[in-house]
Amino acid sequence: MKGLPHEWLIAGLENSAKILDLALADVSQEQARTARDGDDGWTVLEVLCHLRDYQDIFADRIRRMLEEEAPEFRLYDESARLALVIDNDYANQDLRAVLDQYRVRRRWLVERLSAAPESDWLCEGRFAADDVVDVEMAVVHTLLHDATHTEQIARVLKR
Repeated sequence: MKGLPHEWLIAGLENSAKILDLALADVSQEQARTARDGDDGWTVLEVLCHLRDYQDIFADRIRRMLEEEAPEFRLYDESARLALVIDNDYANQDLRAVLDQYRVRRRWLVERLSAAPESDWLCEGRFAADDVVDVEMAVVHTLLHDATHTEQIARVLKR
């Protein structure tokens, strides 16, 4: 084992989804569409859509590291993130459907990692020749991303 116990990381992935469920349990579609992070910020619904879509991106990177030899990944810059908002019509998504999609996709990742031998956590991918990541680092990044945006949702809903 290189870093944190992997069962802790897997539990963190499960708990991130549970915390999001709790934060959104009593939120209506209208609240999710109108509660916004500042005048120009995203709505709760848009943040949740972002979490769902990045769940796919992160899970795909992990899957590729487990199945391919040192895959190369593309970076998602601000224009790519904004393209997802428009292309996937975040503003008109159904809150409960998006949350269900997030849960299903997260469950797949948890199950895949739970079945992975310890050695798989060392599988690597890269963004550039000198920017190498492994599965463990990708899971930690996923958890930090979850925490950042779950805090954002909670803060927006508290206003």
